[in-house]
Parts: sequence; C-alpha cells; structure tokens
Amino acid sequence: MKHSLFAATAASALILVACGDDSSSASASYSQSGSLYVDEAQQLLVITTDPFSIDQCVVTQAGLAWKSISQPGDVDSAKYSFLGDTLVLLDIDEGETDNYGDLFVGGSAGNIYGTWTNLPCSYNSSTGEKMCYEKEARYMTRTLKLSQGKATASIEYHFDVYLSDIEAVGYMKSYFMKELYNALNGGYYFDGDANDIFDVYEDEDYETLTRSIEKNNVQIIEETKTSQTFKIGEKTYTVTINKADQSFKFNYNAYTDEDISIDVTDGVKTCNAYTIRKVVDNSLCKEENLEHLKINNDPDEEFAYATYYRINNDVEFEECIKSIAVAQNNNTYGDDALYKKADDKKEAFKKRSEKLLRKMMKYIEK
Repeated sequence: MKHSLFAATAASALILVACGDDSSSASASYSQSGSLYVDEAQQLLVITTDPFSIDQCVVTQAGLAWKSISQPGDVDSAKYSFLGDTLVLLDIDEGETDNYGDLFVGGSAGNIYGTWTNLPCSYNSSTGEKMCYEKEARYMTRTLKLSQGKATASIEYHFDVYLSDIEAVGYMKSYFMKELYNALNGGYYFDGDANDIFDVYEDEDYETLTRSIEKNNVQIIEETKTSQTFKIGEKTYTVTINKADQSFKFNYNAYTDEDISIDVTDGVKTCNAYTIRKVVDNSLCKEENLEHLKINNDPDEEFAYATYYRINNDVEFEECIKSIAVAQNNNTYGDDALYKKADDKKEAFKKRSEKLLRKMMKYIEK
C-alpha cells in the first residue's frame, strides 16, 4: 500500500469541515455544523452550510492580495441506504446520483440519526464492490453526527502516525526510486520529483517497485532507510537522502510544508534533486514570489488563488540523470503501460477520493 496522507482517503461530500486554526502540530482537529433535512421515505438527506470566510492569496487585476473571502452557504444532498449496520451515502450532483458512495459505521442499522465514522472505502452501488485502504484510516478520523435538523462533521489528522509509518518503511521503497531505476536504465525521462520520496510502497503495492527493480536489472548492493547503493549493468549508483522534512500546516486546500534534498551519483558525477514547498500564507503572498506560486485556476471557482509556494530543480535533475544513465532508449513506455493497466481500478478510486476531498474543502473555514 502506498502511504498517501490525503489523496487515498475518501471524504464524503457531505462532511463539512471548519478549520479551527492554522496548525503545524503533529495532529489537528476541525469541525463544523450545518442544518439537516431528511426525507426518510425517499432516503434523501440535505445539508445546508452557513456562510463563512476564508483567508486566501487571491489573484486580482492589480496583482496578488491576501484577502478574507466570504463564502456563501452551500447545499449538498445525498441518497442514503444501509448495508447491515453500515451507512452508504451516494452524492447527488446536478440531479444525478453517483454510482460510487462512501461508507460510515458506528450508528444503528436503519436509523440515519446517530454518530457515524467514515471508512476509507469506496462502494460501487451498481456492482456491490467495495475498495478499501484500511491503513489510510490511521491518518484521518472523520465523523458525521446527524440529529433532528442538525449535522455536525469533524475531522482529525494524525500526522505523527503518517510520519512514523513512512519512517518505518524507509525512503528507498518509494515512487521516487521506481522512477529513478527506469530513468538510469535509459528508459525515458524521470517521471517524478523530489517529494515523491514520501510516496512509499508496502503491502500489495510493493510489487510495483519490485517490477521496476527486475525490469531494469537492478542489483541492490547496500541499503539503509535513507540511502542505497545499486548496480545497473556495469555502473554503480548511490542515492542519499540529505534532507526529507515534512510539517503539517493546514490552510484551506493545502496541507504540508516540505524541504527535500537528494543526491544521486555514479561515482563521477552527482545529480541533486531539491524541492522546497510551503503552504501559502500572508508572508508569501507577494508579487516577487509569483513565479514560484501554484495558482488554482479552476473554472468552477469564482477567482484564482495561490495554494503552494514551490522551488525545485526538476528539469535540471532530469537532464543530469540522463547524462549518467547506463544507456539511452533502453526501455519503453509500453512495459509501464501494462503495469499501470493492472492498477486502473485503484487509480480510479484515488481520483474519486481526490475529487471528493476537493469538494469537502469548499467548507473549510479559516
């Protein structure tokens, strides 16, 4: 299983989250309430949020501005049903009920009212298939309390558990290493960046990394959690993690600050990959930082705004890796395409999870 703090955890579109404060601590909790309407005959529930404000780095005609943006109340609706004592919520969007729903436990079978805890699962109402990422529940706890006329949702992030799990697995079992093996064997460009060192594999997902090791004839000579020496053909490479810092800093739809530095050497030439990423706050919302800001230009949003400040050398690192690769064009996209095809269902679930999480973020209040 990949350790992905937020993307792989499905969030109900009906979980309304209010940010209690900007936190850089190991864990943080947020909650919000809204009005609730339930039609038990139609198995329909509707939650209406109150207006609120969020602070954002907004792109204006005059440039960047740190503003408190008023958010109007919104309405979300869902069809609900029960699988035994498990609550299923199917989001309704523009009158259409989604085939995929979120699962909740903790309440009573057949009774919508109660306190429900979200499972890290996606449920296909057409086929009855469930896809779950049980370990990801360690990183978030989401609850939804439904009572007559009122809905209260809360979310708690367990960032310390997330960091501990990554530390236990080690950075050498990451998406970064998978792509590095491919690139050093002359397959194609390095498809990733330094922060992929945090996207580590274990359990059934570890096969993705082992396939890359086998396909690229990688011989691992020596390894720790932060370094590895290996051979491809006649060349010997060493990867060293100089820095891999993450801190939790929740702010609307951004979550972590990161500071990463990685060296890859063939004994003659050293390639360094680095990334500095920060959640945008008032101090970073400046014109001189514009080229380093990630701007959200979602057409569904009323305005564009900055989420992350980011500096990296992805292009330079990729060119450097090409220069020390064993061979050129020794690999193909085709092999990876076959591997990825086997993971289509899993990737589709993650995309749905990300969509639901982004929708949930509409309700974040600063």
